[in-house]
Amino acid sequence: MTKETKKDKEIKNLEEKINELSAERDKYLDIAQRAQADLVNYRKKVSSDLKESDDRAQRRIFMQIINVLDQFTMALSSKVDTKTYKSWVQGIESVNSNFKTLLSTFEFVEINLEEDDKFDPNNHEAISRIETDDFEEGEIVRQLSPGYKHKDYLLRPILVEIAYRKKN
Repeated sequence: MTKETKKDKEIKNLEEKINELSAERDKYLDIAQRAQADLVNYRKKVSSDLKESDDRAQRRIFMQIINVLDQFTMALSSKVDTKTYKSWVQGIESVNSNFKTLLSTFEFVEINLEEDDKFDPNNHEAISRIETDDFEEGEIVRQLSPGYKHKDYLLRPILVEIAYRKKN
C-alpha cells in the first residue's frame, strides 16, 4: 500500500502543478489578449487622430481659398465699362497674385519654361505639335499652360507645344 500512497501523492503533486501551470497560462493569456486589444484600440485612436488633424489642415486651407473666391466674386460682380476696365483687370491680376501667394505658403508652386529648356517628359507634356523650320524636331516651341508642384512632387507637367518638320 505504501507504493500506492507514494504514487497517489506523486499524482496529486503533478495535478497541483498542472493546475498551477494552467492558472499561470490563463493569467498570461489574459495579459496577452488585453495587450492585443490595447494595441488595436491604440491603432484606431492614432488613425482617427491623424484623420482629424488632416481634416483640420484642409479646413484651414479651404478657409483661405474662400477668401480668394470672395475676392473673385466681388470682382466679377462689379460693373465694368470702358472707363473701369483697366482697374478691373488690375483687380483680377491682384486676386490672382494673392491666390498664388496663398498656394505658395503650402509649398504649392507654379512652374514655367525657363530659357533653353529642352523637352523632358518628366517635366513637360506635349499636347500639340506645330510644323516649323525655326525649331529642331521635338524642340519646345512654346508653353501652353504652366505646370504645378507640391514640394518635390510634380502635380501637373508644363503643357507645351513641340516642333516637327514635315517630311518631304
